Amino acid sequence: MTPSKCPLRDCLYGALDVVEGHSDFLHLPTVDLDCNRLFLDHLRGSDPGALHVVIADQAGFHLRPGDTRLPEGVFIVPLPPYSPELNLCEQFWDILKDTEGFANGLFDSIDKLRAALLPGLRRFGEDAGKVLPLAGRPWFHAQANASAKT
Repeated sequence: MTPSKCPLRDCLYGALDVVEGHSDFLHLPTVDLDCNRLFLDHLRGSDPGALHVVIADQAGFHLRPGDTRLPEGVFIVPLPPYSPELNLCEQFWDILKDTEGFANGLFDSIDKLRAALLPGLRRFGEDAGKVLPLAGRPWFHAQANASAKT
């Protein structure tokens, strides 16, 4: 599906670091494989020398393990299908919506929605202590480490 035909517009991509509690966000115009690649490039650019293990659901707009479009140094560990309770970013989005007071809000423009999102994103982005209780789960560490090729 081309971006011009995609029903989803102005999408926020996010990733949570399960080890150190960093978070990274990128606003892109739509949800598709090309934008997913742009987000993964963005993650890789945050620490170019690191190996980035991304635990992701199997949404149709996510690149899959072994896809030639994956940036160098980025590895995907897919979650089982239909398991949103395992997707930390889904939990994060729920917390962000609930704690920032914009759930069920009506915004006159995308700019006003962005303005409502920004303070919460900054709080999580600047304070790993807010991310780690959600992302710092031991089984995530074990799975990410078990998935690494030696």
